[in-house]
Amino acid sequence: MHSRNVKRIVLGVVLLVALPVVAFAQTSRVEGMSIQGDYIKDYTAIYTYPSAITNVGNLVYGELGVAVGGTPADRAIGAVMGDWWEGRYGVWGVHMRQFSPQLGQGDATSSPAPGQLGSDPNFNTSEQFDLMWGKKFGTTSFGLRLNRSFGELEMDNNPLGLGNFSNLKFDFTQADPNLSRNVLGVGAGLSWELGPSTNLDIAAQWQTRTFELKDTTGVTVAEDNGKTAYQVAARMWWQWEPNVMVVPVFKWYSYNLSTNFPAPGPGATDNTLKGWQIGTAGNWTVGSNDLFGLGLTFAQNKIEQESDVLGVGFARGDITESFSPQIFAALETHVNNWLTLRFGGNKGAWYTVKVNDKSTPGSYTAHISPFAMSLGAGVKLGTLQLDGILNNQFAHNGLYFLSGNTTSPVFTKVSVTYPF
Repeated sequence: MHSRNVKRIVLGVVLLVALPVVAFAQTSRVEGMSIQGDYIKDYTAIYTYPSAITNVGNLVYGELGVAVGGTPADRAIGAVMGDWWEGRYGVWGVHMRQFSPQLGQGDATSSPAPGQLGSDPNFNTSEQFDLMWGKKFGTTSFGLRLNRSFGELEMDNNPLGLGNFSNLKFDFTQADPNLSRNVLGVGAGLSWELGPSTNLDIAAQWQTRTFELKDTTGVTVAEDNGKTAYQVAARMWWQWEPNVMVVPVFKWYSYNLSTNFPAPGPGATDNTLKGWQIGTAGNWTVGSNDLFGLGLTFAQNKIEQESDVLGVGFARGDITESFSPQIFAALETHVNNWLTLRFGGNKGAWYTVKVNDKSTPGSYTAHISPFAMSLGAGVKLGTLQLDGILNNQFAHNGLYFLSGNTTSPVFTKVSVTYPF
């Protein structure tokens, strides 16, 4: 019995190693390390820093989706082309997605900031396009981005029987229109080579986010009372030692979630989610070109609301989430020329959530530091590179034929990239 178990384990390890990755760059790679993409070199940084598109080269990528029930969700396909017209007119990028990505991110699952309140609260499942352009000018790079997500249903006499609404200016398959707003966004970024060992990226993203509901008479019964969301970001790449890259990062972001219910409704309410972060990370080249990242970030997210737009349990008040700081670490190792394994985690060293309920009134402060950890793997099949986020139980259960325990799905998310 013991001999058979040993053989099964050895066979499983051999099969795992026989999976044909060089860690190139994908959202699954970043999320599989449980680290913000700002702190490591990865092509997905172009969504926060558009000027970084000039350093990507040519590639085609596919987001194969997140495992949700029996149907993958949050899928996408796109390309970055640097050799159109022999590069005279810059680098072009086009991205087509099933869901709108979070602000400055490549998908709807990766967060632009640390914390439970650091995620983009908007969720629109009707993205139309995301176009990017960038060009190098000597030691300076400039990049632009334009994206749009829009869904609208107009009805006469409500033929579909959707309550008493006849005009819905949002994707009507979604629940809360205030958190499923239509989006029109623009972004710009600059990169400078400050010296032989230092580069600087700065960027700004601005979006207008709207929604409107009308009843059967054409009267507006609910609409946005503020439509702006924005993010300002900066990071520096400093080659401290031949094997150590230091990356400081700064971000400031804001989402306006204010609503208006015209008379005879209750009227307008002001609701916002704002935050900032400042941190730094060291990227060590270890072993045979492996990557070890270690860093910390100070951050704060704050909700101020006059109505319970995020379902936090009270109508008026504020919630402040603070990291002083959050620590994170990740390792990515190339097992061989076609297999890469990675893992990473983060935890708040001094973490507080302060709730101020102005409708009761009352307040409380919690110091319950969250911990997050992810496992990832990548394989290379010829030129095609695949990255996946492993099920958290995989390390204990392995494959079903080894342990008899299921880890379905083995990969909770998979991405693929074809560089050329």
